Amino acid sequence: MQRITTVGLVEARNRLRGKGAGYESRAPYREAIANLSDGRMLELELDTGESMRALRMNIARAAKEVNRPISTGVSGEGTLLVWLQDKPKQKRGPRKPKA
Repeated sequence: MQRITTVGLVEARNRLRGKGAGYESRAPYREAIANLSDGRMLELELDTGESMRALRMNIARAAKEVNRPISTGVSGEGTLLVWLQDKPKQKRGPRKPKA
């Protein structure tokens, strides 16, 4: 008979065997997003040799790892702005046929 138990999400993720190479490098992003509150925004500058796309991907992955929905945008100075979503994006249902 199979043994089935329920564990917490954080505990289960910490026990995963095959964490990717970038998991440890995203730790500061995870911590900053986890501590982010409504009405506040993170402003991130690019490191030398880092692209905006790579930074956005790391931020998006870190947000998924801490289960926080975020939105991002680029400022006029070229920094990445990160804030919590007010409400989740609406998913559109199937279109109704025209009568």
